[in-house]
This record gives sequence, C-alpha cells and structure tokens, in this order.
Amino acid sequence: MNNQLLKNKNALVFGAKGATGMQVSRTLKAHGAVIYMSDINVDGIAEESEIGEIRKLDTLDETAVKAYFNWFKKENLAVDIVINLSASDPAEYNHGKPAMEVSLEQFMIPLKSTTACQFLTAKAAYPIMSQQGDGVIIFITSTLAKVGSPWSPALTASHAATEGLLKSLANEWGPEGVRVIGVRTEAMPDSPTIDYTFATMGSNMGMSRDEMQQFITQNKTSMKKLPSTEDTANVVVLAASDLASYMTGTIINQSVGHILE
Repeated sequence: MNNQLLKNKNALVFGAKGATGMQVSRTLKAHGAVIYMSDINVDGIAEESEIGEIRKLDTLDETAVKAYFNWFKKENLAVDIVINLSASDPAEYNHGKPAMEVSLEQFMIPLKSTTACQFLTAKAAYPIMSQQGDGVIIFITSTLAKVGSPWSPALTASHAATEGLLKSLANEWGPEGVRVIGVRTEAMPDSPTIDYTFATMGSNMGMSRDEMQQFITQNKTSMKKLPSTEDTANVVVLAASDLASYMTGTIINQSVGHILE
C-alpha cells in the first residue's frame, strides 16, 4: 500500500515483537511513518527484524523508559505517535480459566504488564508531546472491557482499567494538543493470545479451538467475522493520522458488532 497518511511522523512501538506489535509496525511504516521499535524479548541491546531494528526495553522499568524518551529529546526528534503493545503470556495469569483458579498474584499480572506499562510510556511521552503541542498516544483494548466475559477476570479488569486511564489522560492532556485514543478490537485469530484463548475457553465448553472460534464468530459478532492483526493495524493508522485529529478520549469500536454503541 502506498498511502502516506503518516509521512514524516515518528512512531514509537513498544512490544513490537508480538504478532500485533509487528503488524502495527509494518503498517505504520507502509503509511510513511518512521518507526522505532522496542521489546523486552530482545537478545542483547538490539536485534534486526524484517522491517528494522528492535531495541531491548522493559516498559515496566520507569528509569529505562525515561532514558529511551530522553534520547529523542537529546537528538531533537519529534515523538508523534506512541503505541504500547506490551503484554504477558496469558498462561501466566490463567486466562481462559474460572476466576476461582486465578490467584491474586496472577490477577495482578496484566494490570501491570498491559495497563501499568501503558501509563509509564504515556507519562514519558507527554513532556515531549506537550512541548511540541501535538502527538497521539494509542491504547489497544478488547471487547472484554465491556462485555464481562467469563473465565477472563485478569485481562477483563486490565482492559477496562486501560480504557479508564485513557479517558483520564485525554482530559488532562488535551489542552496541550496531546491526543489519547483507543482501539477496542474483537478477538484476532492470528494472534497467539487469541489462539490460546480459543483453545482454553473451548475446553471449558467442550469445544475444540476451531469450534470455539466459530462459536464466537456466529454468536457474538453481528457481522459474523473476526478481525486480523492487519485489520487492527489499519485502524491504528487512522487513529494516528490527521484524519482523526479531532478525536481524543474515545475508543474506536472495532468489535465487528460484538459491542453496539
């Protein structure tokens, strides 16, 4: 695709090695953005990928996150787009299992690895963006934030908290030109997290992984289909572009009709 919606924009993608992170990075670049990728799961200081260098960074290390953003300030580089796709292995917090099988320690994992780290990268981006008088911070959530799905207490709480955080930051930082916007997506079957979810939740209902996917598609979405990571990445481009320059504090509802609002 040769659509330069993001030409001359610098995009910082955290959690870039995951399926969604890599697709978002690829799509941002295709639309003209200069991408700066990082991820905790990097050997050494940095490693090469098909679309560029990925730096090692733990988004729960506030000192390291501040240092990363200070490099952009030192180099006099704009920070136009920030999206943090960091996450934990869903098996670590018993995702897809009954709430009674989730310990407090497990419950807190995504609230840190998926929500708290969003706060840290947004907080580090704000001083640069506010000085520029422009910039967009994009959060990714899911339909879990609204529907209260069973067998997913930790991630449901995390995504709902992320949406609340988004509104608070958008309200506070909007006067200085900093937009904070979300993309709420339905399950993406090409994501390893969703692959795990369908397999685990399916077993709770006596279904195979593929049967669970079909059940969600046919019974939960009005459009009778599910988005891919590429579909979600395309919506991220919209949120990041000047086409959405008057949008902040809101969630782009990419739930294919699971959530109707």
